[in-house]
Amino acid sequence: MGNLFLREKENWFAWSLWGIVGAVITLFVALSTKAPQFLGLSAVGVLFLLTWWMHSTKRFDFGRAFKVCCYVLTFSSLPAFLLVIVPNHNMNKIDIIVQTLGFALISLFVCLICSWIARRPKQYY
Repeated sequence: MGNLFLREKENWFAWSLWGIVGAVITLFVALSTKAPQFLGLSAVGVLFLLTWWMHSTKRFDFGRAFKVCCYVLTFSSLPAFLLVIVPNHNMNKIDIIVQTLGFALISLFVCLICSWIARRPKQYY
């Protein structure tokens, strides 16, 4: 049913702060280790923490949760993308395009799962 009479506005400043915190954590992990799986896991870890919070508040429908998850994951994964995929000078353009598309598809899949988890129950009101 959703919010019948109340249209919640997005607080993009708060979501940007979540993304910046995720980017700082990912950058710290990137400076500590160069393993790409740890970089991805740190960005996804911040997203799962945000998903848990959104699920506990029960104020987010699927579309709103998907927008927030995509926004936060984009900010959180920027250091991983810039430190792993972009600086590979020995790869040709096709490999970079394939890695970027794979990165985007995995990110989209993770956002879909997190949005599905964070959505409020159907008969919450």
